[in-house]
Amino acid sequence: MKFDNKHTEIKIQSQKQLFAVIVAVVVALIFITDFWDYVYKYTGISRGLFTIILCTLYLAFYLYHIFRASSYISFNDEEGKIVIRFYQLNFFNQAKISCEIPRSQFAGYRIERKSLFKLRENVTVFRKSQGNIVRYPPFSISALTADERKKLLKTLDSYSGK
Repeated sequence: MKFDNKHTEIKIQSQKQLFAVIVAVVVALIFITDFWDYVYKYTGISRGLFTIILCTLYLAFYLYHIFRASSYISFNDEEGKIVIRFYQLNFFNQAKISCEIPRSQFAGYRIERKSLFKLRENVTVFRKSQGNIVRYPPFSISALTADERKKLLKTLDSYSGK
């Protein structure tokens, strides 16, 4: 089985960029045009306060994806090995990690729910190597669709004997 969540990655990155552009354009229009005078008449909110509210909303949206650790994931179990490639979709963590485990050496996996409000769901895979169990870095499956998540866990279950 082979899949990746490239479509989800593109959607999340596009949303971040679109939201940033909308906030920038609205803030620019507020300070450049007279439109805000009409809005102020009805709302009573100052330009500065409205700008702070918009920027806070953008920051909350961005932090949500950081806490959730939304990640690009590529999974391939063809050719006698399990290959998992992943990286987080945030500006601060650009590390791209690849785990290649021969099927015969796969020792199982563990799911952990972490982060504030349990937004993040991580999977840690294990490998048998020279009589020891080696732990690979955990990867977040929070950005996977329910179908992708189900396929991934079902495939990992089949190799771990669960």
